[in-house]
Amino acid sequence: MVPTGDIWRRIVPPLVTTFVVFLLLVRYHVRHAEPTEPPPSRFPWSAFLLYLAATAAAGYGMFLAVVVLFHVWLARDHAALRSAVAGGAALLVIVLPAFVLAEWVARRRSGPA
Repeated sequence: MVPTGDIWRRIVPPLVTTFVVFLLLVRYHVRHAEPTEPPPSRFPWSAFLLYLAATAAAGYGMFLAVVVLFHVWLARDHAALRSAVAGGAALLVIVLPAFVLAEWVARRRSGPA
């Protein structure tokens, strides 16, 4: 466990800095976003599955990056990475089929395209 004094010195500054950078990126995007036409209401299954896989892979990668940065590198808790890999994979196994099922139900309810 990291002593309280080390938390304020080693963990809080990078966390606050990252949050401020995130807020600046959101502000920039809101001010400079170009209006776009709405996306089509229905994508083919292949496009949906590709989108779902890319989103899940990027989210899982960012989740592991956060664990490596804050738990492994800053807090020096190397067991956290093993736990995060297993726990994140378990969540993906649960959530991905749920998203596919929800999309299938939505397509069945809306009828033919």
